Amino acid sequence: MTAPAADDQALIEARTAFEREVGVASIPFGVKQIGSQEFLKFRVGKAAPLYTYALHRAQSALSSGNPYLGAMGLEVEKSDAFPNSLEASALLTLLTRSTREVSQDNSSRGYTVPYIPFQNREDHQLSQPASHIVRGRRGVGKSTLIRRAAELLFETKALIAILDMQTYASLEGEDLQKEVIHDVCQQLAASVAEVTNLDGGPLVKIAEDVLSGALGVKRAPPAIKRVLTKLTDSTKNHAFVFLDDFHVIQHDAQPQLLHALHGALKGANGWLKVAGLSSLLNVYSPATREGLQVPGDAQILSLDLTLENPEAAEKHLDAILSAFIESVGYRLNSSVLPDSAFKRLVWATAGVPRDFLQMFARSIGHAQRNKHATVTLSDVNIAIGEFGQQKMDDVLRDARNEADTLRDFLEKLEEFCLDEHKINAFLVRSEASKERNLIHALSDLRMVHLIHQSITPDRAGERYEAYIIDYSIFTGFRRRPSVREMVPQEAQFRAAELRVLPKIDAGFWP
Repeated sequence: MTAPAADDQALIEARTAFEREVGVASIPFGVKQIGSQEFLKFRVGKAAPLYTYALHRAQSALSSGNPYLGAMGLEVEKSDAFPNSLEASALLTLLTRSTREVSQDNSSRGYTVPYIPFQNREDHQLSQPASHIVRGRRGVGKSTLIRRAAELLFETKALIAILDMQTYASLEGEDLQKEVIHDVCQQLAASVAEVTNLDGGPLVKIAEDVLSGALGVKRAPPAIKRVLTKLTDSTKNHAFVFLDDFHVIQHDAQPQLLHALHGALKGANGWLKVAGLSSLLNVYSPATREGLQVPGDAQILSLDLTLENPEAAEKHLDAILSAFIESVGYRLNSSVLPDSAFKRLVWATAGVPRDFLQMFARSIGHAQRNKHATVTLSDVNIAIGEFGQQKMDDVLRDARNEADTLRDFLEKLEEFCLDEHKINAFLVRSEASKERNLIHALSDLRMVHLIHQSITPDRAGERYEAYIIDYSIFTGFRRRPSVREMVPQEAQFRAAELRVLPKIDAGFWP
């Protein structure tokens, strides 16, 4: 089998279609003559599900006169060591696509890795007719959970609206409510058209009137409720409004917006699903009695798998990474990632799936450049050290008004733990304080990680929480010499080794 001397237009079209689906350019190929038919064969290292999908999609994209329509296939040849294989390059593209933070994108995202459920089947819980507050650290899978719940609901012909609240982060007051109410109504109207033969025009009219000012934002909820009640009664179904990254909305504006949307949905077979970082969410204001009260108006869904239970975090991340690696025809074993490197990745990312996958992708890149036969522990350690700036960028984006305070507090925490006490762990008193609030915010932003929720280092009744500082802060380019790293020798930390950690008490932060 040999490659032709020059590509004709049909060959270019076929190659481009396949490479686009795989996500890798210049995939080796050849043309094989079988009888009177030419077959286009792509040379790959493994017979992988990704390639099967790519062949099917590429065939569907070919023009009707293309001679390779129905005549494309694979030729499997022994591959290079994993990091430098075609499959590793395809996996890098797949990881990039899959870790993109998008909850409301219904367009084709290419090959999709099989969904790995959370331990309590939260996707099925979120798709139930009830309002929910989905809480968890950045990167634990809130947006993925929303996409999965929406997929389940699409099968039921429910009416669905999904908003990424980053779009509205700079707005507040009536401007915020106008824009959000408008977009919710527009999306629900579009959903009506997709799943029913009913008229969504009244929702479009409300959307336009709210945006123009013809209908005030205080009068919008009852107007929406009347229309939505008729629609859901006719369809014998429900309406679901998902608000992803709700924590980026200005703190005092959050209860007001939720109050308006809840008023539009309550009693109309409509439900709110609000996702965000625990420490930055403000879903109810006792002063104004606006928003969602828990548990009366909404239930809590928590997604965090913390380092309090390293074995559970390892099991979940093993399942996720295995699904990705099997998509390109490999198995998660020492030829891909030795166990020591895998455990280091789990610990360094504190069980956060998106961080874990992104750091694994960086590790592959280092293994490729160093021509390693597998992704080594040294590749992982370099990737960990590079990750700090990305996390700091996340702090600046998500915390917004509190970003400067959190950054300054983190610097003081670094000095206290890493420079003065030469250890990457600390205790904070388990009672309300400025210090504890800031530490909880840093935990949501993955700059510190909870390792034990209740430690009594001194007198009975005085309880502390134990945390470690994120590895990216003191490794790589920011490496501190002689810092002792807290890693459990067994499945859990021993209480005795946690009791002696340095303490953050009230007054640490002015």
